[in-house]
Amino acid sequence: MHRIMIAAALGMAGLTGCEPQQQAPIAQVHKHELPIGQHEKLLDGSFDDWGPGEFGDADGRWIWIRFAPNARPTQAIQASDRITRVRIDADMNSSTGVEMPVPPTGGEAIMAQPQGVDLLLEYSPLNEAGGIGIGMRVTGYNADGTGETMGHAEIGAACLPTYASDQYELRIDRLAPGSGVLPESGWVDVIVEQVDADGKMLWSDRQSIELPARDASPAETDVMLGERAAEGVRVMSANVLFSSPLTNPDAFERILRATKPDVILYQEWFRTERGKVEAWVSEHAGPEWSLHFPDERAGVAIATRHPIVARYEEALPPSGDGRPARACAALIDTDAGELLAISVHLKCCGGAGSEEDLTRIDQAKAINGFIAWVHEQHPDAMVVIAGDFNLVGSRAPLEVMARGLGVGGDDMDAALTPVLGDSSVVTWVDEKSMFGPGRLDWLLYDDSRSELVDAYMLNTRVLTDTALERLGLERDDSKASDHLPMVVDLVRLD
Repeated sequence: MHRIMIAAALGMAGLTGCEPQQQAPIAQVHKHELPIGQHEKLLDGSFDDWGPGEFGDADGRWIWIRFAPNARPTQAIQASDRITRVRIDADMNSSTGVEMPVPPTGGEAIMAQPQGVDLLLEYSPLNEAGGIGIGMRVTGYNADGTGETMGHAEIGAACLPTYASDQYELRIDRLAPGSGVLPESGWVDVIVEQVDADGKMLWSDRQSIELPARDASPAETDVMLGERAAEGVRVMSANVLFSSPLTNPDAFERILRATKPDVILYQEWFRTERGKVEAWVSEHAGPEWSLHFPDERAGVAIATRHPIVARYEEALPPSGDGRPARACAALIDTDAGELLAISVHLKCCGGAGSEEDLTRIDQAKAINGFIAWVHEQHPDAMVVIAGDFNLVGSRAPLEVMARGLGVGGDDMDAALTPVLGDSSVVTWVDEKSMFGPGRLDWLLYDDSRSELVDAYMLNTRVLTDTALERLGLERDDSKASDHLPMVVDLVRLD
């Protein structure tokens, strides 16, 4: 049975504000062999599962690449002022693929044989106007150097964290439809580099990774969803993609039946009449369910099978530009006791330090203050904040929102919610988007008042046929939204 029950404590890594040092780009060289007794990695934007000095890894299913650019201030690589390129020579042959120069090693330029690039991943690539764009682009090259643009889903590429960081981890799926460009086994040469719009080298790193024999098919992982504790509460966060349950009700109902939540924190019931949402919840979740939906324009709502003790209209002040506040809160009497549940959908877009990022930080401060105010009246209430945090700039909104809200001034914790049947915590997937998969959704809980006993996300794309049948799900159910449902089980601490 595949069960992962982990809570990740929030790291208080502040934003970096220093300017990069003026020095010649230096390529660090690593040569990595597949370790004996290799442990499974988790694509989560954390690096405690990487060994010291380890920057590449591979097994029969995945290629893992870790890189740490030295440019400062840090920026999210899919919305940066510099291009991050991951160049893979899949056959270790400089005469095949597209010829690209090898970055100099050390402080002096050295004449070196060019790299024959067979697969190129570009983050914040050049756009049609010749400037640096957003998202990512993947290009596969034939032996003669002719290239073909591929979607990121064709090689199963995902890179975390989604926010600005001083290091990243990239995972490539060797069983994805476009993986034929990669060898079935053997060594690959990998160069990761950052360049400006004119192609000037800013930083680079080079390594070789040995790929073991490629798996014939995905591993069969037995996935089961257990019942929550009798004195616990199960909370699900669900972004429903522009009120999609109204047009595709069956997929959302199947997910509800499989996960059996007590509380649902909704986002993106955009511009939908409250009565329609109430009717949908009553029909597909059950007539005993209640709905808190204070602003039809905002799209955030809370549904629950338990009694709502208090409904809060404004957990977050309006944005000031005529748009509603996309956060709502309710105090719920659950089997685990009082729970303050908050559904959030923070400001979209913008890189680290942008106006949008600063707005997210201000929103986080307001929500933090609101929770402190509620705790003055309900000091024993457990707290869950979940939803679309849109952390595409800095990590600061998450840290600010969590700060000092526990007993004795402890910070709230971020639940680590691995995808069932997969070694990742990616929460957002859109195969057609220019943006690669990311972790936009987060769930904070108060570990001084409650204990996290289970946590996961559901992505029907990666489940086996056996698991789908057991859970009453269909293969494309998760495609009903671009966000994956996030589920946690909590019990009250004595």
